[in-house]
Parts: sequence; C-alpha cells; structure tokens
Amino acid sequence: MENSYGLKRKGVDLSQGPPKRKRDVVPAVIDTPLVPTENTPSSSGWHSNVEYLVHDLNRTCNSSNPNLTIVFFHGIIVGTNDEWKETWTTRTTNNREKCICWPEKWLPEDLNNNVRILSLSYDSNIVASVHNDVTEIGKNLIQSLITNSSYQSLWDGPVALVAYSFGGLVLKSLVVEAHKYVYQTPINGLDDEIHECCKTFLNNVKGVIFYGVPHSGGTQYLSKYFTWQCRQINTLNKYATQPNFSRNLKPFNQQMEYLSKDFKNAVHEDLNIYEFGEGLPLNEYWGILVPYVSAIQLSNNNHYKIEDANHLTICKPPSKEHPSYFLLLKCLKICMQKNTELPPLPWHGVALIDKAKDINILLQKESIVGLVGMGGIGKTTLSKTFYHLFHHQYDKFSFLEDVKSKDINDVIKQLLHDLCGKRLRKDESVNQKHLDKIKQCMILKKVLMVVDDVGKVENLTSLQLPMHKGAKNATFKSRVLVNCRNWQILESHVSEDGKVVMKSLEEEQARELFMFHAFGNANHVPTKDFKDICMKIIKACGGLPLSLKVLGSFLCNKKLEIWEGALRKLKSGKSFTGGTDNENLWSVLKISYDLLDEYHKNMFLDIACFLGGLKINTICRVWNGDYENPEFELQNLQHRSLIEWAEGGILYMHEQLRDMGQNIAMEPLIMNRFIWKSNYSKLSFQKDEVVENLEGISLKKCVNLPTLCQIGSKGFSNLRLVDLTEASPTIVKTFIQGRNLKNVKWLCFKKCKIPKLPNNLFYCSQLQVLDLTECQSLEEIPSSIGQLNALQEFHLNGITFIY
Repeated sequence: MENSYGLKRKGVDLSQGPPKRKRDVVPAVIDTPLVPTENTPSSSGWHSNVEYLVHDLNRTCNSSNPNLTIVFFHGIIVGTNDEWKETWTTRTTNNREKCICWPEKWLPEDLNNNVRILSLSYDSNIVASVHNDVTEIGKNLIQSLITNSSYQSLWDGPVALVAYSFGGLVLKSLVVEAHKYVYQTPINGLDDEIHECCKTFLNNVKGVIFYGVPHSGGTQYLSKYFTWQCRQINTLNKYATQPNFSRNLKPFNQQMEYLSKDFKNAVHEDLNIYEFGEGLPLNEYWGILVPYVSAIQLSNNNHYKIEDANHLTICKPPSKEHPSYFLLLKCLKICMQKNTELPPLPWHGVALIDKAKDINILLQKESIVGLVGMGGIGKTTLSKTFYHLFHHQYDKFSFLEDVKSKDINDVIKQLLHDLCGKRLRKDESVNQKHLDKIKQCMILKKVLMVVDDVGKVENLTSLQLPMHKGAKNATFKSRVLVNCRNWQILESHVSEDGKVVMKSLEEEQARELFMFHAFGNANHVPTKDFKDICMKIIKACGGLPLSLKVLGSFLCNKKLEIWEGALRKLKSGKSFTGGTDNENLWSVLKISYDLLDEYHKNMFLDIACFLGGLKINTICRVWNGDYENPEFELQNLQHRSLIEWAEGGILYMHEQLRDMGQNIAMEPLIMNRFIWKSNYSKLSFQKDEVVENLEGISLKKCVNLPTLCQIGSKGFSNLRLVDLTEASPTIVKTFIQGRNLKNVKWLCFKKCKIPKLPNNLFYCSQLQVLDLTECQSLEEIPSSIGQLNALQEFHLNGITFIY
C-alpha cells in the first residue's frame, strides 16, 4: 500500500473522501484497509498493523448528502474471513446461492435508496485473534475510522449503528472511547480537530440496534461454545488456547458491567436503542447462549425476544416481515428524522417524559416558566429532557447550563452565539448592542431558551428578556424555561401560573431509578435476601433522584453485608432527627463517601474543595506523584456516580456532592488539611508555627485576613493546592511572599488584579499548573517563569499585553 491511510476502491481514489457515486461505475463493495502508520502511536501508545475494512453495501446512494449512514458490526469470526457478510446473510434455505446479504438487498429498497450502508471488518478471529480486548479495537477504530480525514465526511449526517453479539461490545467500546476523547481529554493532550471529529460522530449517532449482545455477560455455555469451536477449527492443536474475549463473556464479568455502564454515560436520552434477544437455545448445549436478561440491559422499552431465533440466527431474518427486520427498519426510519446536535443528557430519567410534556403544555400559555425545588431533586435533568424533546419545534434554541457558576458575560456570549450566530473573543466584552441583538432575535423568531440554575435574580435581570411577568401575547412565540432552588429569585419575572414545583419521586419511580443503578435494570426483581433491604434503603433516600443514583451506584455488585452496613448508617444518620433539606440529603450521600477507602476519600475532597470544574488532564497533572494512575481512579469515582464528565473534558461534581464534601472538610479531623475564608477564623496559629498538615487553601475573593501574617516562612511545607481567585493584591502578596511553597502543584490567580507576579513564585519547583486567566492588570510575564521546570500547564486566557 503506497499510503498507510490510502483508500482505493477498484481503481477509484478515495484519499479525498468518497466520491459522488455513479450507478454504472461504483461496485457494491469497498474493500478499504485502514492501517495506522507505524510511526503514529495512539494516546495509549499502541502501534497497530491491523487492517480495518469498510464495505459499501449500497452503490445507489448519493454519498454527498445521504439521509442516513448505517454501520454494521459483525460478531466473532469462526473459520471464515468474510464474517462481515456472513453475519448479515439470510439462511432461508440450504442452497447458499439463494441466500442474500439482506442489508445490501432490502434496506436500499425500503429506505428509498438514499442511505449509506457500511459494514466494518475488524480482527475478532476466535482462534488467532490479534486483539483480545474490545477496548483496544475501539481505540483503533477511533484513529482509523472516525478521525481519519478521508472518512470524516461519513459522519456529517445522521448515523445508526447495528451490531451482533461480540460486535455489540466493539460498538460500545467505540462510543465509550469517542466519549472519552470529547469529555475526558487524555493526559498527553488532544488537538481540537480530533476532539471535534469525535464530538461530531457522537452527536450524529441517532440510533443503536443490538442483536444478541451479552451486555452483562453470557451464560457458562458461551465460553464453552467458543472453546469447542476453537478445537473444531484448530485440529492440529488439540488443546487450543481459549481467546481472552471468550473468557470475558462469562456471566457478569466486571469488564462487561463497566463497559455497559460507561456506554450508558456516553449516550443521551434522545438516542433510540433497540435490543433483540434470542428465544431458542443452541442445540450443542441446550441452553440460551446469551440469556434474555443479559441482552436487554440498555433500552427502557425497546427490547424484544425473537422467539423463533437462536443466537446464530437472530441476525438472519428469513423475510422482510420477520420481527428482527421490520423492528430494525422502524428504528432506522426514526433515525433519519433526527439530525440536531444536542447537549449531553443523563441516560436514565424516571417519569421525566410526562413531566416534560406538562411543561411544554404550560409554555403554550406562559411565555416564561419557572421550575423550583431543592438541590438534587432533578431540576437540571428535567430541563435537559424537555430541551431534548421539544427544542426542534423552535427556530433557534439555547441551553444555558449551571448559570450561577459562570460569569454572566460568558453566559450572554453563549446566548449570542446560539441565537445570532455571532462568536465573541474571550477578551471581548458584551455590550448593550449585543443584548439588543439577542432581544430582537427573540422578538422576530420563535426561540427557546433554557436557563439552568440561574442562582440569583441579578443573573436573570442581566439577560434582559423581552417578556414580562404573566405576559400572554399570542404574537410572541419565544419561550423561556428557568430553574433554581429559591422561588423568591424568580417571582419578579415569573407569574404564579408559570410556577412548577419539583416534587420527590413516588415510590415506584424511586424503586425503578434505584434498581437501574444498583442492578443495571429498572425492572430488576431482587432476590429474597435483598428484597427487604432494597425497599428500606429506597425509603430512606426520600425520593431524591441524586441520593438514589449515588447510593444505587455505590451498592452495585456489592455483597449483602455492605448493603446492611449502608442501611445501618442511614438509620443512624442525623437526617432522621431533623435538620435542613441539605443536611437530610448529605446524610444519605455521605454513606458512599464513608465507605470509600482513604485513597479515594482524599481524591473526592480534592475535587469537592478545589479541582471541580477543571479538565480531566489538568487534574491528573495536579495529582502528579500524589496518586498512582489517577485517570483510572477517577473512573472508579465516576462508576459510583460521585463525579461525571461534562463537555470539553471537564470534571463535573453535582453541587450537593460538592457542598457535602466541603462540609466534611470542615470537620475537626479534616479541617487542618483544607482552609477556606469561611473556616479560617476557626483556626488559631502561633507565630512561626509550621502548618504541617495543611494541603490546600482557598482564599477566593478574600480582601483582608490579618492573622495570615502569623504563619511564619516555614509554614505550608506540605501545601499542594492554592486558590487565590479574585483575591486582593494585598492578600496575594501576603500569602506568597516569603513562604515555603516548594510542594505546591496547582496555583490559581484567576481574575486577580495584580500588576506583577510575586518574586518567590519561581521557587515553586513542583508547580504543575499555573492559572493566570483574566489577570488583566498583569503588566508582563517575566522570563524567569522558565525556571518552573515542572510546569505542565500555563493559562493566560483573557490577558492582552501591549508592547
């Protein structure tokens, strides 16, 4: 092959992407090897020489603008090299000549021809597999297929993914790895182009169909069957080694559970997922190869048992009328209608659809609706669900997430871009002309704006919404949904008729949500041992979605003794003797924290007190040398639902979990490790005292702390994390000057009005991340900054130097 990414199809050069098709020139099949170059390692360091073939099954498609791109993922290869076609071939007769590749024959006929139909080939040979790990295949496919410039045009429109058996694991791995590239930037960095390629792919995946995929593992027969097949094929080796992936398909293998859970986190509620499970056993072992309960783990309602099919025939419909085909066709037709980029949405929301529809009905009467309720009750999740379901009914739309945690100017910039298509520079300020342009757009067009967690009335006022309290002007079509905890913030903008109060989940809804996170199935029926304790824990969670999600995720796959211990802690919690709503919720959430080991407790507190809202790779750099394999350990916290990944690789922690963590850090045994302005007065330092245990200090917006001077130059010897965001220049000078900061790894001066950097800053020999974002008074960056040999990140956003 002349070019390691060269793409040819029987003489047709595809190096610039697929050409416009001609019926009399382009054959039905592309054999397109995608081979990463030997000198181009992936983010994980692999060098692949594995070929990935893309087979085009519809030569009649106008490739420049297809209505839908459908990608088929085959199963394990059992003695043949064309499993990509064998998997999707009918078996209506013993005469092989009459068998057809049904995606190639039927789908173009039933979907009006203008669909791109592709089938992938990848290494899954049961006897001599190069790849034994589906994660590795997923990573290779990202680099070879998604981010390859020659193939990027394939993902510009709506995409549907169809997988059989082992191919479903490959599909999930591909989606999970793409999601990591978008929301969890690797430690060694990722350029914007690859980020955007993966983001485009994820946003355009509108449907997924699984045929006989063992989401939570197969039965013992699955492993036996593959071992038997190995020995049948490899007759020269009587004791052929069983490949790793067949061992990984044993019942409820942990890797399978994590892969399915990661996949759930990587897809949004609007995605159509269909799951087909076999209804007949295989004759070899008289048992269902992939039990139905394992094949229906991911969709809410779209799961079906194909009664007349076993594991080998479930993806081989004998006719177009067969359920395994016409249900697929139904899903594909729906996917063709979905072509809108959406913000990330949590996978599972119980009883949210009806609530979202009620809000939509109310917005037909009221131009602005306010959603209120305590933290953790699901306001943001409901707002996202509503947005996903109804945004397409408007000309323009914008979802402003977590407004209270952002600068209102940045919020207005996003609104200006979403509604008016105008993007301002980071150092460019918004003015009245920009607000007037937004207002004009909302008056002239039909606009939907969702303002999530507005925080304070000033934020809402700053948006200058062109609507008034109780306005019911029929000619004004724009609508606003705004949510927050406190009704007093909204009452000057929203009428009583537009007020919606979020209530706790009803018992059945709470049970479904808890079961989903604890057992991976909302309809799971626990065994006798777990039944009583389940209901007691669900009741103790008080119907709050956040508590049900966090506690259910923590107890997933845990022994009965752990469940019993969690229930004892719940019963002894202070929430049962009174307290505020926040305290009631914290006492439930704290169960998951208390049962963490010290290692993960420390990570959790670091995030809650200092590092929440930073990029994943930034946090891993800050933790350099403090935690072993921090990226992997962050995934453990994610699996417990204690943290989440947000757009752009940002680590997100629910505000109630954050507040709980900060409350924990103020307990006597921990308080000497972390300092905020709020608890600084509680600490008493003697002159020249060495603050040996102090690891982090936050002096955000701090103006005057005279007792800080009492700490001598030897203090802070173990300090790792320093946040001086918007602190006064006096505080910055007092804190930094003459201190022993050799172990500081993260130092944030964001928005500080300092004309120059402190002199001894350059003795921070372990400093990994220095943040000077929006330090607009800074006159220069001295050349001595180069003495920070350990520095990995240096943020200067929003600073303009004049020379």
